[in-house]
Amino acid sequence: MIQVCAHRGVSSDHRENTLEAFHAAVQQEADSIELDVWLTKDNQLAIHHDKTCEGIDIENSTLKSLPNFVPTLNDVLNDFKTIPLNIELKISPVTDLQRLAKRVVSEVNENITSSPLLVSSFNLKILKNLREYSQRIKLGYLTAQEGWERSKLFETVTENNFQAVHPHYSLVSEDFMNISKENDIEVNVWTVNEQSAVARQVHLGVNSIITDEVQMVKAFIKGSTS
Repeated sequence: MIQVCAHRGVSSDHRENTLEAFHAAVQQEADSIELDVWLTKDNQLAIHHDKTCEGIDIENSTLKSLPNFVPTLNDVLNDFKTIPLNIELKISPVTDLQRLAKRVVSEVNENITSSPLLVSSFNLKILKNLREYSQRIKLGYLTAQEGWERSKLFETVTENNFQAVHPHYSLVSEDFMNISKENDIEVNVWTVNEQSAVARQVHLGVNSIITDEVQMVKAFIKGSTS
């Protein structure tokens, strides 16, 4: 069965990337939750999509200086122990990749009894750093790059011992899926909100659909398999 992942939680009625949005995802029976993480100046892992939050540069600020609605990864790991998490690491030109990798691995190791975790990023270097510090952590490579054959996407994923690839849904084809299955690589597509696009991903047999429309996608998958 194809899994349905709530993109930044459920943001139709709640602010995205907040505990309220994540609780709504659980209530709508999402199979997993996708969220975004930045490293703060005081070495905390703050959950927010953009580098700035209400005019505050997250990477150049302490956690206490951020608005109260911004949760930490530790908050989520403590509150959501029964639903898998897809943790996207956000990177900027000033990000200390080694410090971020060490902090993420430390946080994950401290919450080893939590639900299954998948850490993803568009940045190949941070994923390589994570793999250096931990052979156990599950990693996914995000991509929106066309011409995945020329870029040797699957060679990169397998050579670095990543377990998943997260392409924009428009990049996925039957050849893409065949190669992923040959290499035992998960394919988790983003961000699929139109029913016609959902239908194609279901037909192709991706592992997970990341979406803002959890209920629609779940209903479509249920209808297509009944």
